[in-house]
Amino acid sequence: MTKWTIETLHRIDPKDFETLLSGLFSKMGYKTELTQYSRDKGVDIVIRIENFGLSHTWLVQAKRYTGPVGVRDVREYSSLRYRDRVDGVIMVTTSSFTKEAIEEAAEHNLKLIDGKLLVEMLNHYLPDVCKEADHDGKTHGKKTYAGREMNDIGNGTILKRGEQVLAREVVMIGCEKSSITLTNRNIFIKKESSGLFTTNSNVDQRIEIKEILGIHCEPNRMILITGKKKLRIYPISSGNISLLRETLETLRPEYLKGEYLTLSSRKGTEIIILTNKRIIITDVTQGIKEEIINTKIIGVELKGGFLKKEMLTITEDTGVMTKHHLDVDVPARWKEMIEEHVRIY
Repeated sequence: MTKWTIETLHRIDPKDFETLLSGLFSKMGYKTELTQYSRDKGVDIVIRIENFGLSHTWLVQAKRYTGPVGVRDVREYSSLRYRDRVDGVIMVTTSSFTKEAIEEAAEHNLKLIDGKLLVEMLNHYLPDVCKEADHDGKTHGKKTYAGREMNDIGNGTILKRGEQVLAREVVMIGCEKSSITLTNRNIFIKKESSGLFTTNSNVDQRIEIKEILGIHCEPNRMILITGKKKLRIYPISSGNISLLRETLETLRPEYLKGEYLTLSSRKGTEIIILTNKRIIITDVTQGIKEEIINTKIIGVELKGGFLKKEMLTITEDTGVMTKHHLDVDVPARWKEMIEEHVRIY
């Protein structure tokens, strides 16, 4: 009889993993509600149990990780209990939790289900579903994703000598479901068309790691900024966004050799980006609106304060003196970094 294993869970599409957990809690007697993927505000599943007029509600966060879940993730999701006024929060992972994460969870009534316990629960409540998840057969000792070896991203895509797959996740890029495959040299983006435990996709785009400027990070979301000459912005949402962030962080030495992001600030669809060479005011939907080259900057001031919101004012000399008023987070930090970049030239 086929049994659930950690390896089986790692082959499942992240969205299907949430569906699986919903089925598990349903089998345990809970009423379950899957939230809209990528717009869940930190919640993947809401579970409720009602008996004789007594009702208990819990929020479930799914983490299909390979590495341990740390204290940062626990702190991020522990606040959901107070924000949504529920009885508690449950974090479920296919991996494990660090000692610090376990201690932090105990302080906030945040319940933890690690990979080992999850496998036991699935084998007890949903043993038959495992046959569907494992339909691609044995892995023969090689790590796979949806039945493919991790160094084969499918559809005839050829990896270069020495190129290795570091991470693969199904995400939302804007309003489109896509999969992102990170290697030590490239980012491959594919539009997804998938069903339960199956994935069919075609490579739509390849971004070289050296073309990355940086990432703007938010809870459950990051904005990937690429292109040295032609700027491109990718708003990426996922319940497992931390894995992509951490993997990209390991690749920073590869894209810090040229132009790179040092600060970013987002207000609505507008993003203001500071690199070591320029300031770019851009819009996620409209593209670049304005650009200020660091070598043209002759002054930076902080305006406002006390009763007025503090703004950053930049004086640019392009033959004509122009003042730019920027609404950014922590203006004093921006002032410090801009001055540092300008002094280099």
